[in-house]
Amino acid sequence: MFRRAGPSTLGQYAREGYSLLRDVKPDTVRQYVIVADLFERWAGGPVPLDSLDEKSVSAWLRDYSATRRPATVRGKKNMMLALWRAAADDGACEEPVGRRVRKTRVPQSPVTAWTKEEVERLLVACQTLPRWHKCGLRRSVWWDLAVRVAWDSGIRWGDQVELPVSAVRPDGTVCWTQSKTGKVVTFRLSPSTMAALAASLASCPRALVMPWPSSRETFLDQVERIVKRAGIRDGTWKWIRRGSGTDVELQQPYAGHRHLGNTRSVFEQSYGDQSILGRTVPTPRELLVDALNRTGG
Repeated sequence: MFRRAGPSTLGQYAREGYSLLRDVKPDTVRQYVIVADLFERWAGGPVPLDSLDEKSVSAWLRDYSATRRPATVRGKKNMMLALWRAAADDGACEEPVGRRVRKTRVPQSPVTAWTKEEVERLLVACQTLPRWHKCGLRRSVWWDLAVRVAWDSGIRWGDQVELPVSAVRPDGTVCWTQSKTGKVVTFRLSPSTMAALAASLASCPRALVMPWPSSRETFLDQVERIVKRAGIRDGTWKWIRRGSGTDVELQQPYAGHRHLGNTRSVFEQSYGDQSILGRTVPTPRELLVDALNRTGG
């Protein structure tokens, strides 16, 4: 077998080298390419892998943080370090020392999710959508089913559009391996969702529950329009996943994270809407001694 030199720059490695020894999805590779391009654009040109150093990456993060939110900066930092470590594993450079790279603090924000009532208003808005979907269903039927499945399952959008009809058992139970974590999650579609699915399959036989032939960006744009039509709080498709987990948690404490297939700490930090759950930290007991100025003493 002929031997040839591997990618020598960060951009080349992101496009050609990273996925060679790793089973990753095209969208993951695309995200690494974006990070590599951002760094090389900042550096003024292609960056040789063996020239990567913590000070340069830190300077890039400092400049990048001037126009981006902390969460976005931290995400790009994590991807940059992952790409760098992968190149080091492949023998193309020295491994980075993470503690020498600029720290990115992300202020914690309250988790926001749609309530069951708001998701029901989404369904009402879906029923008024005109025209037909590319898969052969009316758009009103497709979006109604998409919202129902998202609420019942709590799975991510990427998993939802890849869910095959054959994975749904007659009682609505589904065992599904999550693409992001590789872990199995089990959920059950409600009787109303199963009825909607059966009716849609009768009019449009297909292999996937809700096939999506366009881009993710197009999907999110249409979600935004439906949200406005519904007249509910501005939010994204993720708010349905959060709302699904929060609603399960509301019914059975400490069950929300199992429904979504994540850990308890991740659920509390990123998925459970405390304003819906109504949980507050207990207050200290009231001091019962009267204030002196109340009696004029």
